[in-house]
Amino acid sequence: MIPSLRSIRQRTGMVSTGGWQRWKRLMKVDVEEFNMVRETKVKFLSKPKLNNPIFIEGLPGIGYIGRNAAGYLVDELGAVKFAELYSPHFPPVVLMDPDKNGMIVGLKNEFYYYKAKSKSERDMVILIGDSQSMDPQGHYVIVDVILDTLETLGVKEMVTIGGFGTGEINEESSKVFGAAISPERVKTFEKLGVQFKDTSIGQIIGASGLLISLGEQRSIGGVCLMGETSGLLLSDPKSTEAVLGVLTKYLNMSLDMTKIEKRVKEIEKMIEKMENLQTKLATHSKEHDDSLGYIG
Repeated sequence: MIPSLRSIRQRTGMVSTGGWQRWKRLMKVDVEEFNMVRETKVKFLSKPKLNNPIFIEGLPGIGYIGRNAAGYLVDELGAVKFAELYSPHFPPVVLMDPDKNGMIVGLKNEFYYYKAKSKSERDMVILIGDSQSMDPQGHYVIVDVILDTLETLGVKEMVTIGGFGTGEINEESSKVFGAAISPERVKTFEKLGVQFKDTSIGQIIGASGLLISLGEQRSIGGVCLMGETSGLLLSDPKSTEAVLGVLTKYLNMSLDMTKIEKRVKEIEKMIEKMENLQTKLATHSKEHDDSLGYIG
């Protein structure tokens, strides 16, 4: 349990206002970090001025499709980080930073912005992160804070990205499923090949669904895009590529897909090796069983 500021004052003997204020000045950085994780909060690094931006959410989930798709946008577009979201609803985990000699970093979500470079493009706000909430209440708290942030930036439209696990590896092109509230938005994305009808999707768990539902109440319309994935791979670049294909068409922008296409080929080779191995094992097992004959 996180101790209260009152208990810290009592334990350190700094009960007087003057003593406590002096201690806070000496320990300024630690106190700021302490306060940051006591509640879900966004720390702004800068305040970008954006023109009718669209919000793209990509937090970790099944197949890491949302995280990978949004992260790919950030990298390829050269988007700029302008804010960080911290929350006590994230798992009690810290990450080791290999680029900083083993120093640890806390879990956070990060906001990036991209300024349109042509009239055909749009300004964007992109959210990526290390984690989602580990408890149901936290999902609502975090989404509420995200929506507060979007309102201050003038966001009126969003696309959230997730995955839909089928339990089977599909060697053909991955489908992209969709969910939305507005019938007009459904029609728009159906024209881009997104499947809304005749799916076995019964519910969407986490930020991708909640943002669409609660965002509608704040006049921020949106669609949730879900890449078809087996759920057997920690990261599914093939499904990520399919979602990015839909997104770039909708945003009327070009994106270099070379890196992700290379990763898709690597995964396909790995799957082929796994399937060949399973075939050999199955054949060997059958031959072994046939050779046993009858033992009375």
